[in-house]
Amino acid sequence: LSALKVPRRPEWDATTSAEELQSREKDSFLQWRRELAELEEKEGVVMTPFEKNLEVWRQLWRVVERSDVVVQIVDARNPLLFRSADLVTYVQEL
Repeated sequence: LSALKVPRRPEWDATTSAEELQSREKDSFLQWRRELAELEEKEGVVMTPFEKNLEVWRQLWRVVERSDVVVQIVDARNPLLFRSADLVTYVQEL
């Protein structure tokens, strides 16, 4: 599962129009979905509908951009399995 990556929000700034940003987000997300489909096929990983929903990721991107602290809630029975190291990396990239 370490191959699972958090989709990255495309670069944007104050001059980016809402339509342009939505188009970039959609294109970036579709590329991530293609990579995810390959991973599902090769590794037999099954993703929930939430991971395949662009609106879920848009919400995460916006929350992370506005947050000072991000907390991951993991299953205590096997926290290392459920912890997303790539989410930590993504947050640090911002």
